[in-house]
Amino acid sequence: MLARRLTFAFGKQLRERSCFPDNSLTPAARSYGVDHEKRQYEWRENEHNAVTTQIGDDPEKPKTIMWFPTAARKETDFSLSNIVKWYKHRKVIYAKANQAFIPERHKILGADLATAHFILFRGGRVKFKNNTLWTEQDEKGLYQLPESYDPHYILEAVDMNGFDLHYEGLSNLCGLVKLKWLSLKGCKNIDDWGLDKISAEFPELEYLDISGCEKISERGLESLYRMINLKKLIATNYHNSVAFELTCFMLEDCMPGLSCEILTPEEKTKD
Repeated sequence: MLARRLTFAFGKQLRERSCFPDNSLTPAARSYGVDHEKRQYEWRENEHNAVTTQIGDDPEKPKTIMWFPTAARKETDFSLSNIVKWYKHRKVIYAKANQAFIPERHKILGADLATAHFILFRGGRVKFKNNTLWTEQDEKGLYQLPESYDPHYILEAVDMNGFDLHYEGLSNLCGLVKLKWLSLKGCKNIDDWGLDKISAEFPELEYLDISGCEKISERGLESLYRMINLKKLIATNYHNSVAFELTCFMLEDCMPGLSCEILTPEEKTKD
């Protein structure tokens, strides 16, 4: 109860401060206190079970040899900075859950339309085969796509520029065997593991833009050798790594027709 009272008092102070006019952190502070109470309850239960005889315990083996609790007191930091960190962590968890793969959607729509719905709903754009125009949201945030499987809709290009895309969200792009153009420009959460998954999913890919992806290193680039049809690669060398540039040159040597454009963090793509 003390933790909840503290968070309510903290939330009241947040509402009175002019720097938080929308009370955006007040619900977070309350939820933080509720989570703390749950953890405290679990800690008490675990400590109680540790010293209480249960069914199946060895009667000759004592549960404890101490007459007093030895565990350190559990304290929670209710500082503003810690609550902000906790709030950001919860946002990441929510984003990953929101991008989870839904098999039923792919079963009803097929891989191409299911991926198109996933991307357009989040503000991206796609291009289908035999269509020169990009499909994207209109001014009202709406878009027109079939709600059931249609074999005429085959994805050839996907633009997720600046997406808050996580590794879990990449599973929604599976099965795009005809995809030729992919832009992950500015996707801050795509790392070497994500690039390895991409290299295995899109055998027909010819264009890949991963510029602005800060977490991608030369270790991730090495996996692109699988993409034998790749013609254009755009990447940003954030750490001015010689190994990063050498990996790009080695990819050009082993993949005929590939051209790598290596950018610095201050540069923008020429396309």
